Amino acid sequence: MHTRAKLAALGVVCAAAAFATPARAEPTAADKATADALFTEARQLLDAGRAPEACPKLEESQRLDPAVGTALNLADCYERTNRTASAYITFEDAAALARRTGDTTRAEEAERRAQALQPKLVRLAVNVPDPNRIPGLTILRDGQPLPQAQWGTSVPVDPGEHVVEAKAPDRTPWKKTVQITTPGTVEQLAVPLLSEVELPPPPGQTAQRVAGIVVGSVGLAGLAVAGGLSIAAVTTDKESKQYCPEDPNKCYPKGVALRNEAITYADTATVVVIASGVVVATGVTLFLLAGAPKSPNKTARTWVLVPHASPQGAGLVLGGVF
Repeated sequence: MHTRAKLAALGVVCAAAAFATPARAEPTAADKATADALFTEARQLLDAGRAPEACPKLEESQRLDPAVGTALNLADCYERTNRTASAYITFEDAAALARRTGDTTRAEEAERRAQALQPKLVRLAVNVPDPNRIPGLTILRDGQPLPQAQWGTSVPVDPGEHVVEAKAPDRTPWKKTVQITTPGTVEQLAVPLLSEVELPPPPGQTAQRVAGIVVGSVGLAGLAVAGGLSIAAVTTDKESKQYCPEDPNKCYPKGVALRNEAITYADTATVVVIASGVVVATGVTLFLLAGAPKSPNKTARTWVLVPHASPQGAGLVLGGVF
């Protein structure tokens, strides 16, 4: 009798895993031989108390040549290593496979083992409230996509650490690690609303903001100049009064010259203040409107007034920011 069939008939079971697979080609002679060798080696490891090493070999044996006996041993192996959810599912699959092949005895044994595991199962429910179900949302559980149909459903998982992640376009990813160990536990995990990613402004917006800062700085510098001119006007006016000893309106030529100079300073300061205020307002407007949508085929252009002052007079210069 086939080695695996003999051991299964004796009730020696040691492994478990979800093994139901889509229709596939019949295993080749080489597949059968390899599966048989893996099964035999896995049994030896189990007998030596080395179940963690035996389970992968049983998984590969089942993949190469699916059989009820291998499935039962794999389910039992999972149970020995405390992978209760994997054991439960694999016992269920083994029972289904046994019934399809007419093996009622092993089908009943697999069902009995699965039922015995039910109270020990730990479950994880990943809940996504409706307001948090944004377009493009993807949920991963232990690195594998979690279909939307499973959101909110308590699903059996193996005891231990589980990682749940949430991702969506233009949103900050979210990750949560939970530890579930107590038999019968149902862990409820809620996925929060993912926050929007703060994207850097487009290059054109950045340039416009820089232009706004530069223009605004020019305006502030102009206000500083206006302040200096105002101080100069007051100081010069006071100096002129010493050349008008009897009447403030009757001065020596030096006093008249100083008085005229003070008036020039004051007039220039007034012009510079007005112009600088316009420039500051232009800079602030440029900065605040940097995010406003623009036609892709048009070059951004903003006209600004820049104050100009010299010993000969003061005025405004019209300029453009492109």
